[in-house]
Amino acid sequence: MNDIWLRSGFATWVGALMSGHEANWDICLERGLWGSGSNNAKNVRAGDEFFVWKSGPNNGWYARCIVTTDARRPSLSDPAPWDDGRDYKWIFGIRRVHQKDLPYSPGSSGNRQRITDIPNIRLGQFPKLSVDQASAVRSFFGLANPPMTVEDVLEVELDEAHERALLLRIMDGPREVQQLINARRGQGVFRSNLEKIEINCRITGLRSIQHLRASHIKPWRKSDDQEKIDGHNGLLLSPHCDHLFDRGWVTFNDDGLMITSGALEREVLLSWRIEPPAAPSEFLPRQVEYLEYHREVVFKG
Repeated sequence: MNDIWLRSGFATWVGALMSGHEANWDICLERGLWGSGSNNAKNVRAGDEFFVWKSGPNNGWYARCIVTTDARRPSLSDPAPWDDGRDYKWIFGIRRVHQKDLPYSPGSSGNRQRITDIPNIRLGQFPKLSVDQASAVRSFFGLANPPMTVEDVLEVELDEAHERALLLRIMDGPREVQQLINARRGQGVFRSNLEKIEINCRITGLRSIQHLRASHIKPWRKSDDQEKIDGHNGLLLSPHCDHLFDRGWVTFNDDGLMITSGALEREVLLSWRIEPPAAPSEFLPRQVEYLEYHREVVFKG
């Protein structure tokens, strides 16, 4: 199964949900299934990425999913479960990764969407997105902050592949797998566990946790299942500090003293007014184990 997810060149598709037929989406989630009348859908494979566009007056990008089975023809023993009069030529398994409370539309100009440059989506279509188009749509689902280096691009792609692999672990149950996925984004059980240990940003001292990011010390992809949700494997950091720590520009000694990479431009620290904490707080023994990994593998020392 993992070979499917980790194959190169996975595709990204878009399906449209008809306004006024929200019950169809409920069936999709209940059955873990999507259907299309477009022959283009015959090319869908397990491990592909799938976005849902909601049509109607309040149209927009609505959900991000992972494809869990190859496309197949409906049959009497395996029918398309939507009773709306449409001809569903192909069906395939899906698992929802993220759903927006309200659809988001970037607007359009000249029959093409702004930001994504995708032709306006209509019912019955089933477009395959280019790499750039898919990246633009992902940004609407909390996957923004595009990488700036080739190394960063590779890291994001590997994280995406690892997430898709996790989503195929059906035997673990959707709740357990979703906990691991949420941990990548600093949410859920991981964040709750972290907030029992850390109370402020280790660099700025900020205590307003609603403005702090939950960042893994040992990177999420490199961590095993338990490490992914272990609060000791995390720090609460201000967003700009999270950027520096995540990319290895800064790290910490066991006593809490911040270490700065010699490769980091001094103007960055000056512009962001970053200084080592005057009274650093010592890390707990279990945190130190993760920090050793960060200093040896992640830090650009």
